[in-house]
Amino acid sequence: MAKRVMTRRTPKKIRVSRSESYIINQKYLGDEKVFTEPLTSAQYTGALTWYNYMCDNSDAREYIETYLKNTNRHDAAKKLKRVSDSWIPLTAAWVCRMLSKGYELPESARPFAEKCITKALDKAKEEDRETTVVSIQDRIRERQHDIIAEVEGMIDDHETFSLYDWLKSNQIPAQYAGGIIEKYRPWLMELIEAYEGKDPQLKEAYRYMSRKELKDRVMFFNTLIEDAERYGEVTKKTRAPRKPRAVSVEKQLKHLRYQKESKEYKIASINPEKILGAQELWLFNTKYKIVTVFRALDRGGLKVNRTSITGYDEKASLSKGCGRKPEVVLDKLQNGGKIVLRKLMDDLKTDKPLQVRLNENTIIMKVM
Repeated sequence: MAKRVMTRRTPKKIRVSRSESYIINQKYLGDEKVFTEPLTSAQYTGALTWYNYMCDNSDAREYIETYLKNTNRHDAAKKLKRVSDSWIPLTAAWVCRMLSKGYELPESARPFAEKCITKALDKAKEEDRETTVVSIQDRIRERQHDIIAEVEGMIDDHETFSLYDWLKSNQIPAQYAGGIIEKYRPWLMELIEAYEGKDPQLKEAYRYMSRKELKDRVMFFNTLIEDAERYGEVTKKTRAPRKPRAVSVEKQLKHLRYQKESKEYKIASINPEKILGAQELWLFNTKYKIVTVFRALDRGGLKVNRTSITGYDEKASLSKGCGRKPEVVLDKLQNGGKIVLRKLMDDLKTDKPLQVRLNENTIIMKVM
């Protein structure tokens, strides 16, 4: 009898909401620190760490806006509202919060914050003029926010996941992959700078993480962005091509020139709309007495491009002169059947260059 193999089931991770996460972090990190004396390096690092854990993007936006208003830069504060969440500099926001509270920070803190704010304001989007466009953009932005919130939820839960597979399984449109890249690329760049240790402010801000943890975080977000880029490219390539919009008959024939009637030969043109999709077209040039027949290249039939006929078979289409008795040729052309028309061009001996363009001397005789 075969032995039963005992398998140990991995316990399912419990999802933690943002509010629950805040309470847990507050238990270990305490409330926001209050300083009455100039901050030491350790205090400054500790404060940045607290804000990293306890505050989110909306807090960061509020802190920068308050700082700009406190420094009498109200236009910049308004402009900040047009900066997307992905370009809000978090570490600079924590510095702004402490500056607004009147704390004495290290000398390099304020210049660092100002530099980051200037860079963020440069990314401010132009205000949309049309209300309809704004409403569409708002819906897209709302959907983008929901998608990023789900991705952040998986990141916060420390789940090992493939962003590419997640986007594919949820059939996320390719345009939202770009929003994910826009959200996390500045974060990745900040992590890389912190890992390289060239910027003292970022070095202090991420001091709570070991070098290995920083490296792992860089690799994680780099893979995340690569997945989003790959998904966007693959989705665009496999997307069904957009069906071309049908062009109205009036627009197709807008530039077409032809002779409506010839009193000399007592003939008149048929409706030019009949050319479109026809398999065979017969024309007569009243000035040079030339008969032209166009035969379609395929079942799509003949088409018109401005003043020219297109979609014809070059080998089967031809022009010939009528000679001294054009009336006889025109009679056969008007009253003859398929067999008569088939022999008509063989009977005419004077070859002419194919008359592709129609003009004020062209009578549209017949279509098949």
